[in-house]
Amino acid sequence: MKDKDSIDDLKRANRDLLALYDINRLLQTQLPTEEKLYIILTSLTADDAFGYSRAYLLLVNDQQNTLEGWLGVGALKGDEAREIWEGVTAIEEEDTDPGRRNIAELLERAPFDIKVRSFVVPISRGQGHPVQTVINRRPKLIKDIKSGKEPLHPDFLKLLSSSEAATIPMLSKNRVMGVIVVESPGGKRSIDEQRLRTLTIFGNLAAIALENSKLYHVLEEKVSTLEKVNRDLQEAQAKIMQLDRLASMGAIAAGVAHEIKNPLNSLFINLHLLKDELKRPEALKLMEVVENETERLSDTVIEFLNYSKLPKPSLAPAHPHRVLDSVLEMVEFQGISMGINIAREYDQKLSEVLIDEKRMKQAFLNIIINALQAMPEGGVLTVKTGIRNETEKPHCFYIQFKDTGYGIPRDCMDRLFDPFFTTKEEGTGMGLPIVDSILRSHGGRVNIESAPGKGTTVTLRIPLTGAPPGA
Repeated sequence: MKDKDSIDDLKRANRDLLALYDINRLLQTQLPTEEKLYIILTSLTADDAFGYSRAYLLLVNDQQNTLEGWLGVGALKGDEAREIWEGVTAIEEEDTDPGRRNIAELLERAPFDIKVRSFVVPISRGQGHPVQTVINRRPKLIKDIKSGKEPLHPDFLKLLSSSEAATIPMLSKNRVMGVIVVESPGGKRSIDEQRLRTLTIFGNLAAIALENSKLYHVLEEKVSTLEKVNRDLQEAQAKIMQLDRLASMGAIAAGVAHEIKNPLNSLFINLHLLKDELKRPEALKLMEVVENETERLSDTVIEFLNYSKLPKPSLAPAHPHRVLDSVLEMVEFQGISMGINIAREYDQKLSEVLIDEKRMKQAFLNIIINALQAMPEGGVLTVKTGIRNETEKPHCFYIQFKDTGYGIPRDCMDRLFDPFFTTKEEGTGMGLPIVDSILRSHGGRVNIESAPGKGTTVTLRIPLTGAPPGA
């Protein structure tokens, strides 16, 4: 008889060691923490392993100083437990979706879990177990639940349905993170001191899983913050470099424009005098070509001067829809002749805002002309307005121009706001830099998204309250 008992003890010890090995392997997988903890509890309730009738997890809420139910698992048959482990193996080897579905389905099979999750008790002395387990930091074996001899919290007593139970603290770095509770019907599945020691190891493994999860989340948040800071720094650096280039280009443009403007005026005057003197049609035709090219050069000089001056905006109340409509009316006939449909999607909640109407018209016109020129075979230009999320500071409204044109090549996207850069055969490359300077003077910004062959979307974001000081 003693030999049989010894063999049974060895078999039980072997099962316990195998379970611990599997749990240790589980901690190395990429499963979410809740699934890891669920599987730990599953190994405690599987009938071909520990075979406890129930296992549940209670976690410490440091902010509320409470002990709260987090997960509960009832008794599982051997094939159900094996299904879980097969799911883990599949995920571990292939990271396949079917494995995740198996675990998700099993998580939904435990109505007892709902009952456990409703458990919330304050952590203070005199509350009885499992609160006392948190305070004492020691496992507790409760041999006779029904006798009422053990100090148990009334709400905890409502969860218990077996004759005996054990509460195991989850210790990590001298801190109790929670409590694992197991219930046993007694008999061969009875909890003794040896099994209590094994359960303590389970508690420590669960604590490791939870601690690693928290550290991972903290690390994720820090990485995310660093990535955002890095992006902000890159954007700031790009803006500084762009401002340096713009300042240099502006100074050059102002100097060149000043030197060219006077000779151009003289050239205009003399051209008109020559036209009066020369009456031959051939000569007049040549003079007309010279005059047109001179006018084009004069317009370019004016653009350079406007860009280099960057005057402060003259802000006054104006309705963006009225300003947009006045610009769209200017190009409507050109759009119709090109087979382009102009659609308006205005947010009627948008009211008057503080803008420099004249300069904003110039910005709108530059963007709309670019959009029309990008659709030589026709298409749709959608002009949309709206108010940004109230959490954004400062509160902004947006105006979006979306065309269905040929788009912008990817290798050109970083240079769109560089002065004199253009992909057109005719063009000064000053349109978008001027738009950018106008928006910056209003405390706003320009965002451009484009895909070759699919079109371009230009979004202007402008503060509702006008340009902030120093804009």
